Amino acid sequence: MTTSFFGQYLLLKGIVSRSQLREAIALQVEANQTLAQIALVAGVLSQQQLQKLPLSGCENDTLFSQIVINLGWISRTALEALHAQQRKVQLTLGEALVKHGYLSDNNLPNLLTDYHYWNLRNLQQFGAEVSASDFASEVDTFSFALTQHMLKVYGLHVKPDCAEHGLPPQGPCWVWQIDLSDNRLNIVVPDTGAGVVRLLERAELIGSLDLPALSDAHREGLGDIPSPMTPAQFFASLLHLLLADMGGQAIRQIGSDNATTAVSTRSESDCLRCCYSVEGELFDVYFCAP
Repeated sequence: MTTSFFGQYLLLKGIVSRSQLREAIALQVEANQTLAQIALVAGVLSQQQLQKLPLSGCENDTLFSQIVINLGWISRTALEALHAQQRKVQLTLGEALVKHGYLSDNNLPNLLTDYHYWNLRNLQQFGAEVSASDFASEVDTFSFALTQHMLKVYGLHVKPDCAEHGLPPQGPCWVWQIDLSDNRLNIVVPDTGAGVVRLLERAELIGSLDLPALSDAHREGLGDIPSPMTPAQFFASLLHLLLADMGGQAIRQIGSDNATTAVSTRSESDCLRCCYSVEGELFDVYFCAP
């Protein structure tokens, strides 16, 4: 469970307001040490090394872990020990909300239990909607690749949120057409919304790090260290993985201004909207029959 996912649940249930959630997260950031800070105190990283990685805030721990492991600065064993130390002392979102008086100690355990059931129900409902659609195989393959690729490229956690039939909205979007072995598929990603903004922010952060300059001369390449990649490039590379996985023949971008002009679908039943949560921020992907 991440802070953002639990916070999303509390917002949707109307248990806390967005301003209350922001206050609690701010308290977390103030109270909790990042992995980078813990590594510095433990003597695992030097101040000089840390200054070369301007990563701050709890949300960057995953990215920090990827980078220092692939640079060879910290071993996986040492990093696991730092993670364990961090978990022992970190302030959770629920505890931060209790400190502010927005939740009580008495109802927090019940809310956490309900959150896990809510999360499980969401995943089950997502799977049921996808299985009942004409895009089951494509969405399953895409969702698996999205989860793996998002973590590798951006250091961000993503999960399915909901699925339903519906036409893409009017407005800016990216549209790709994939020729599979037995059919053709249009995939539409609106390039607005909080989830895409989150990807843009992370792409800019990664772009600000001169990672090749930090790599030791004797190390070949950068392993799994993420390279600067815009959200449009990210989804294009993800769809190439989908194409290869499903034995497709070709992929081409067919539009970027308006989904309604690039995708000629007959009705809502020809399109499946899949909503994903990238650490609490949502973005949509539409799977459409041409």
